[in-house]
Amino acid sequence: MFGTSKRPLKFAGNWYTSNATLLAAQIDEFVVRAQEQIDCRQNVLSKRKILALIAPHAGYLYSGQTAAASYLAAADAGVKRVFLLGPSHYGGFHGAALPPYKSFATVFGDLSVDTSVISELRQCLLYDQRADLHLQEHSLELQLAFIRKIFGNVKIVPILFGNSEDLFESRFMASKIAEHLCDDDLIVVSSDFTHIGPRYGFTPFPSQNLSELERLDMEAFSCLQKPDLETFLSFFLRTGDTICGVYAIAALLGLLPSDCEGVLLDYRTSQEQAPEEKENSVSYLSIAFTCDRSWSQIRSEIAAKEQTQTCLTDAEKVSLLKVARITLESYVLDGKVPAVDELIKNNVALTDKLVSPHGAFVTLYKKDVVAQESKLRGCIGNILPTKPLYQAVIDNTVASCSRDYRFNPVHPSELANLELEISVLTPPKRIHAAKEIRLGEDGILLHVGEHQSVFLPQVATEYGWTLEETLEQLSLKAGLERSAWKRNARFEVFQTESLHE
Repeated sequence: MFGTSKRPLKFAGNWYTSNATLLAAQIDEFVVRAQEQIDCRQNVLSKRKILALIAPHAGYLYSGQTAAASYLAAADAGVKRVFLLGPSHYGGFHGAALPPYKSFATVFGDLSVDTSVISELRQCLLYDQRADLHLQEHSLELQLAFIRKIFGNVKIVPILFGNSEDLFESRFMASKIAEHLCDDDLIVVSSDFTHIGPRYGFTPFPSQNLSELERLDMEAFSCLQKPDLETFLSFFLRTGDTICGVYAIAALLGLLPSDCEGVLLDYRTSQEQAPEEKENSVSYLSIAFTCDRSWSQIRSEIAAKEQTQTCLTDAEKVSLLKVARITLESYVLDGKVPAVDELIKNNVALTDKLVSPHGAFVTLYKKDVVAQESKLRGCIGNILPTKPLYQAVIDNTVASCSRDYRFNPVHPSELANLELEISVLTPPKRIHAAKEIRLGEDGILLHVGEHQSVFLPQVATEYGWTLEETLEQLSLKAGLERSAWKRNARFEVFQTESLHE
């Protein structure tokens, strides 16, 4: 999982000087100049805890001054570990990419990676280790010298963000980070803001129109001043603004409580350093996020909120089963997926719990009148809570009746004899040993290297398996030998709330 090598410097000597003495002097000069902005906002910054920063990542000639303002704001915050989030400019991918390195080089000395956190995050399906992406990326490297110079020899958790499907995925990835946050942690998001001009394929107005450019950048900042993930992503989709770190910022917004405040410390554009470059421009913002509460308090609030979202009322159970039945009949008969207005017409009440993200499985059973029993006819689900619950049920109902490789697609003549079961999942939690599994109560997610498999809680009970037999069957399901679960396996468990027609 981790090599002995470190991530070497790639952009030193080009985007910034590789001479430690010269670089230290340059950063010191940036800090002195930034002090004025910090002094002007000291009444806001000094009264609350600084939880996170946004800093730019262009060459230091262009963005170093703005980046220095961010780091200076948190210089006295007692930071011991930095979660460093940034975009990938050189490769598209889904989810987030973790480094396989034990350390990252900086001009001032190496920074150690918190490999225990990386190992834990890697258990999530949306996180993967990608050396290729980290090796060629500049967005994180451009922050390292500031981190080492301002905070000293702290640990880092570097994460690159690719594309995310929606705000639910962003919130889920954020929740995985939240599990590890401590009071002496700082989150740093590396992002530039508007890239405008022919070079960037974004020309809503001429780049020389600085007042219009500032208006667009400040509209983006308004979504961050009072952190609002949904508003920020809506702004991004509506304007097409070329904010390179949009998904890293989205992950941060998924962590910050609504009473947090974003404080703008510095704002510049590349045209200020290169006025001869009239056709293209990049915007740089320095933002500090403050709050009355610490990360450990916020983490507890997030966990408590997740817990309250799992129990459904009787009315919500009826609505969810109705969603599944309407979807099943609509798709099998007409090949159509019901729209929200159709659900509402059928008295489905989409409560807060039904529109909050949950993992869910939909299972179809075919009634055998002669044998007076029901037989499995299809079962598909998603473990991760990355979709609204009602949408997860719609998607998995369609998949169960048409894409379970063990069965042919459901024929209209079968509808009258089909029964539905919905299993609503709690978020999976890591356990340290197989003996902690409560057979019949816990769903089990098995990881062995790159292989994984899952059983719902009722599977072991239905087949009468012991714990060892269950784990052997999980190993076989993952495409491995029976005993694979005994060797370097990792386990997650979840609970389900089952709904039957």
